[in-house]
Amino acid sequence: MKKLILFMVAIAMISGYSDAGESEAQGATSEKACFRVRDVRGFEAVTDRFVYVHGVRSQHYLLTMENVCMGLENSVGIAIANGFDRVCSNDRAMITYKEFNQVKRCGILMVEAVTDREAALDLVKKRSAEKKSRGSKDEGKKNAAPDESEGRR
Repeated sequence: MKKLILFMVAIAMISGYSDAGESEAQGATSEKACFRVRDVRGFEAVTDRFVYVHGVRSQHYLLTMENVCMGLENSVGIAIANGFDRVCSNDRAMITYKEFNQVKRCGILMVEAVTDREAALDLVKKRSAEKKSRGSKDEGKKNAAPDESEGRR
């Protein structure tokens, strides 16, 4: 019985069932996807954390980097560094780019299919606003007066 439950959980994860809540939370503006490296026609570093990718047959993707990649937004020569032909979320693919004649590498955390460049830019704006909103809430908690019960121990 335990093996059957583990098998069902594994199948659900592979089929994408576990991502359903996440895509609903994002307002279904994008979906996790994969693309073939040889189908890429162009890159655009939107910020130091997000890269827009245009592929053949009007395929569009937004890449979210694992960390902020310093200098990515103003870089030249962006390329995919991957041992496989396909790039998917969390598969350890990397982008390489040049900043001041230095080659830098940055890991790709998430690959999302978007309808076009404008949808990718809108998604970046939305996520940046959400991050700022979360940051200001966290800052407010740090500056809040301590609870009276904390002082009496």
